[in-house]
Amino acid sequence: MKKLMVVLLAAAVLAGLGLLPFRAVDAARLLPVKTVIVTRSGECYTVDIGAGVKAAGRSLREALDRLREAVTGEAFLPTAEQVVITEPAAGAVEAVTEEPAFRPAAGIYLTPERDPDAVKIGEYLASHPSNVTILSVRAELAAGRRPSIPRLLAEDGGYRVEDPAQ
Repeated sequence: MKKLMVVLLAAAVLAGLGLLPFRAVDAARLLPVKTVIVTRSGECYTVDIGAGVKAAGRSLREALDRLREAVTGEAFLPTAEQVVITEPAAGAVEAVTEEPAFRPAAGIYLTPERDPDAVKIGEYLASHPSNVTILSVRAELAAGRRPSIPRLLAEDGGYRVEDPAQ
């Protein structure tokens, strides 16, 4: 019984100091994200989650931190079903696959579009998903292979997924 009291007291002290590895979040403040657009231009990353919500930074992590500061509420990135990287994607693919904010099962795509619309892309990809995920690309990179990532192309006012594996 004494050990239980000591553990509970220690947990209460750590919670009071804000040192626990988790934090409470008001679910009403969460902004679920469906599609994330990542653009890398030189040494600057831009993250776009649609509805005019964008942020930039010198690294993907910095851009995501600024994105969280820019939204009213809290951008909840683990709900993202797909991450679209604009081309040229030098370094951006590796940064996305290493980013813990994205869930490993999210689809990953490349696009030559200069200013893609995250909402329209999200609607299209919801009905045309790919089997290529952040986790599968991470595994390819870890094995030293060049990953085969599907390309999302604008076509006739809509989109088309070009799967390089086919």
